[in-house]
Amino acid sequence: MDKQWKNLGVDLPQLVKSIETTYARRNLKVKTTALSDGYSIHVVLTTLRANGAMDITIRGTPNDFSIETDATGRADQSVKIGLLSGPFGGPFILGSEKVREQLQKLEQEFWSEIEEKIAPLATRK
Repeated sequence: MDKQWKNLGVDLPQLVKSIETTYARRNLKVKTTALSDGYSIHVVLTTLRANGAMDITIRGTPNDFSIETDATGRADQSVKIGLLSGPFGGPFILGSEKVREQLQKLEQEFWSEIEEKIAPLATRK
């Protein structure tokens, strides 16, 4: 999913820091990379049987930026690998399905909370 904001004057480095802090408080691993036109935030979700990640990409300028998330790509790949591994892939698929559900929930929470993170950082309202 992606969304764009215009004419707000948002402090993007502070927005990134706010997102990082949110996930660090939830004891999730977070890795941020500066891009030429924004930031990439990689949030890792680990369980006993499988791993998953949500990628958040912020691109643009304080007055014209977009945010894109991808929380199911890796989990979907894990399910496909489990299917290809035949009868031995069953537990792997179940673990991957749970991870995919958790990632979808994480992504939904992100989108429901992002406006609250952006509002105090906007210089134009």
